[in-house]
Amino acid sequence: MLSFRRPSLAILLLTAVLVLPAAAQQIPLDALMRGGRIHYEGQRYDRAKEQFTKALTQYGATADNTAVGQIHFWLGLTESELHNYGAAADHFVTAMEKDTTIAAKIRANEQWQFLSWTALISATRESYNAAAFDPALNYALAALKVDPSKSQTYALVANIYSALSRYDEMRAVANDLLKLDAGAPEAFSLLGLYFLQKPDSLWPSAEAGIVRWDSAGYYYDEAIKSYEKRFAEAQAALAKQLKLDPARLDEVSRKLIEKSRLQDQAELKRYIETDLNAAKQLPEIAQDASKLFYAANNLNVASSRAGTAMLRAAAETRADTSERFRARAEALFGRAVEYDSSDFTSLFDLGITQYQGKKDSLAEISLQTVINGAVVGISVLPQPWLDSVLTLVTPSVAESGYVQISGLLAASVDSVLIARGRKSVGYSWLYFPDLKTKKLTGPATLADTAGMFLSLEPPRLMEQSFLWLGSSQTGLATTLSDAGKKDAAKAGYERAIVNLLIATKLEPKNSDAFQNLGICYREIDQKDKALKAFENADKLRKQGH
Repeated sequence: MLSFRRPSLAILLLTAVLVLPAAAQQIPLDALMRGGRIHYEGQRYDRAKEQFTKALTQYGATADNTAVGQIHFWLGLTESELHNYGAAADHFVTAMEKDTTIAAKIRANEQWQFLSWTALISATRESYNAAAFDPALNYALAALKVDPSKSQTYALVANIYSALSRYDEMRAVANDLLKLDAGAPEAFSLLGLYFLQKPDSLWPSAEAGIVRWDSAGYYYDEAIKSYEKRFAEAQAALAKQLKLDPARLDEVSRKLIEKSRLQDQAELKRYIETDLNAAKQLPEIAQDASKLFYAANNLNVASSRAGTAMLRAAAETRADTSERFRARAEALFGRAVEYDSSDFTSLFDLGITQYQGKKDSLAEISLQTVINGAVVGISVLPQPWLDSVLTLVTPSVAESGYVQISGLLAASVDSVLIARGRKSVGYSWLYFPDLKTKKLTGPATLADTAGMFLSLEPPRLMEQSFLWLGSSQTGLATTLSDAGKKDAAKAGYERAIVNLLIATKLEPKNSDAFQNLGICYREIDQKDKALKAFENADKLRKQGH
């Protein structure tokens, strides 16, 4: 019996081994990696990903750092080829953390360098735009390791340091970029931003805090010169392509830049092919348009930030020095608007500098342009979009006087307004100042739409725009009154009242708005309203408003 049982038991044990699940039969790491690379080189990226993922699952917790780094590196390449840039970037960052020699190997291979840098920069921008600055910094620093030759990477790193308020590191990166390219306008812009953004409390003395404005102005001037050179080179290439005279060149350049800002690039293509009759030159002109757009955008940003620095300098200095800074700010904001007529923030700041320079008529034009461009009456929306927007105005938000539109509804509103001739997008603020004192019992209806408007700009800028416009109109009307032009002065005061009233509805605690209202009412002989406005202004001033 025993001799019979022993062979049977052996057979049973052997059978059990043979039918073990395949998952328990671990494939050697070398075999998985070799198979993954074969699939990768054959451009079978999904199959390659399967092999490398198996390697990570089976050996990620047990292999040494060098081997794990290699697994993540190949997964990074594969995900990048599949355009999964976020996943690819995470693998590249981990690979370089596990194996410090990988960055040098990437730099030695042009294709690897392109794939890794593209993924890392894409992940950097996505994180930065989502205000996730710490991961954005990790991706950007990794991008610098794999390709330290690209100026835009330095600019991204420095901007992230700026967002994190790490100003000295921001300045160091800008200086590193200057070592790479002594004339890099991006570096000059970043150094200007350093002097603009570094808080007063971090400067060693009050004198250093004042002197920094000259430094900011210097670096921004250098950046502007370089960007102007790029803009001129792009225009020269365009003129050569289309054989344009100077007047026509400026017009075509402006339209190409405007159409490059649109989300739908079909309009740019149509303009090149139809209006310019240059279908055969489409790739070349589209490239020129891109260069013009980026140069113009950089000129707009650099000029606007430089203007902001000069405006702050004017506020912190006195007499002739203050006026010198103010005049410089006015010129810089004017230049910013030249390169982007839809930059209503710079246009608003231009209006302020003009008002401070006692140029009321110019300030009125600038500030009225802000409101004309950034504001549109809600009545332009057809149903059902109007009905959808009105449902946002509930009793709980009516008292605030505004609500933000988001998601698909905001995109739909932009589409409708573009179809009606608006060039800008971002009309995501709905204002209803007349409803602040009205008790709604449900969502707003068509009967509640009086005084409602959509805007590109947030509440603080909107309120200030109406305030400064009304103030400039008050000053201009007073000048006309002093010159004996009574009818024109009265019309000016009446225009000012309309805007000042909106300002007081948006912000009921603004003493300046009530003070100017008092002047306007007094000058058009509405004494009771003038007295009430002056009393409100005095009360608010005593409360510190």
